Amino acid sequence: MTDEFLPYQDDATERLMSASAMSIDEIWRALVNDQLVPYFQPVVELRSRKVLGVEALARWRHPALGVLSPVTFVPIMEERGMIRELTELILEKSLYACRDWLDHGRQLTVSINLSALSLTDRNLPGLLESKCRIAGLPSSSLILELSENTLRQHWELAEPQLGQLRERGFGVAVDEYGIGSGLATRLNGEHFSTMKIDRAFVHGAGSNPHLRAILQENLLLAQRHGLFTVAMGIEESADLALLSELGCDAVQGYLCSAPLPAEGLLPWIYQWEKG
Repeated sequence: MTDEFLPYQDDATERLMSASAMSIDEIWRALVNDQLVPYFQPVVELRSRKVLGVEALARWRHPALGVLSPVTFVPIMEERGMIRELTELILEKSLYACRDWLDHGRQLTVSINLSALSLTDRNLPGLLESKCRIAGLPSSSLILELSENTLRQHWELAEPQLGQLRERGFGVAVDEYGIGSGLATRLNGEHFSTMKIDRAFVHGAGSNPHLRAILQENLLLAQRHGLFTVAMGIEESADLALLSELGCDAVQGYLCSAPLPAEGLLPWIYQWEKG
């Protein structure tokens, strides 16, 4: 649930916060006081510039320190076995934000990051279906993201869950895709709807023949299996032009927008659409 870039604090503050390791008591208070929230980074279709959806990214609205990135609280929550609580919190807040946008005339998908721990819950597909129903949303509104590394390490655990999620209408994305070692043969529509290409293979690809070749190979792989493609971490116009040339479907990154609070998303979309 971390990001490629964390723009809300300067580097010195981030290092200080990471080194001091926010206490578990502070994190519990943040949960109780509703300070842990999702911010949303838009996913933009290349061909039309239409905003298709968002990825939910955890933030801490700290009363004294401002908006903190995940590096200040996710590691300790992982150590203390609290990731399930954080995932459920971000999921529920994201679904209700999605419902609110729909009520204002914007039908968007929302993507949520899942950990390997989530895959151990055999009731996961039914639980997610129930949460969508309570929020008044179809399953297709929710995209579950699992990193390439998590999938590669826990494929036997993941495979039956992925099939059930797809059968129930959820989107499933292989996140941070890159080298693809051991996973390329498993990318199909029965398990996945989307390939999200890691920033490491996007940033600078417009001027790097090696990265261009990797990008092209991954995009062709996704296209052969009917997967929607999203390039992550887009920052430079040259990379954007290359992705368009190679037939990538959509992009996500700071060239379009930083992650936004729920209340800031629709105003940003209106400005974006004005060109």
